[in-house]
Amino acid sequence: MRTVIGTVVVAALCLTGSMATAGRIVLAEDDWTLSDTGFNAPNDPGAFAANVAAWFTGGQAGSFLAYSNNFGLTGSLLGTAMETAGHTWTVSTAGPLDLARLTPYDGVFLSVAYTTGVDIAALQQYVDGGGAVYLYAGAGSVAMWNDFLLPYGLAYATGYNPLVGNRPIDSDHPLFAGVDSLYDYNGNDVYDLDPADPANEILVTSQGRGLYAVYDSSVPEPATAALLVIGAAVLARKRR
Repeated sequence: MRTVIGTVVVAALCLTGSMATAGRIVLAEDDWTLSDTGFNAPNDPGAFAANVAAWFTGGQAGSFLAYSNNFGLTGSLLGTAMETAGHTWTVSTAGPLDLARLTPYDGVFLSVAYTTGVDIAALQQYVDGGGAVYLYAGAGSVAMWNDFLLPYGLAYATGYNPLVGNRPIDSDHPLFAGVDSLYDYNGNDVYDLDPADPANEILVTSQGRGLYAVYDSSVPEPATAALLVIGAAVLARKRR
């Protein structure tokens, strides 16, 4: 019996430890959202970008790489918003996006439209090791990126949607605190491939289309959550 209890406790502790270095992904449907055009009233891309960064770092100041030459990440207003929120914001496509390039950063912001130098396997290693990725579509082929997203239960539609304009946002997720509207212009719908898995989730929809989704490895599957509860109960009992 002690062996069984010990196994449960060790498993629970290992799971808790892995959750402390959670990998996270934010999937957005369009490239115009964080562009300078997207900052026009009544939209709130500055608050959204700051929320993404805070979610990636747990509320701490962070260092972020925008690895793209796409207008959705290179605008001055986005850079100002990130720096005002206390973060280091680097826009650069120098060198390949391999694990060595990724590791110094708390998160990387990427565009589907820019694939030069992107190492998908390294990007998956980065997320699995606790790194964070913001990825948006709206231009270019999504095929390569869907290969990246598959292990995380997310995907993009291959064609563009008809949505254009200031999109009302209604979500209680921390990503959208203080965010009432975001701009889009014919993006790619986002899909949750495994709705039964709480780690991946669509947060915002419009006209039945997925607009924003997340993957959060700190959210345990039901069986894992049960194991954590059992482990905590066993630990509490042993301490009495």
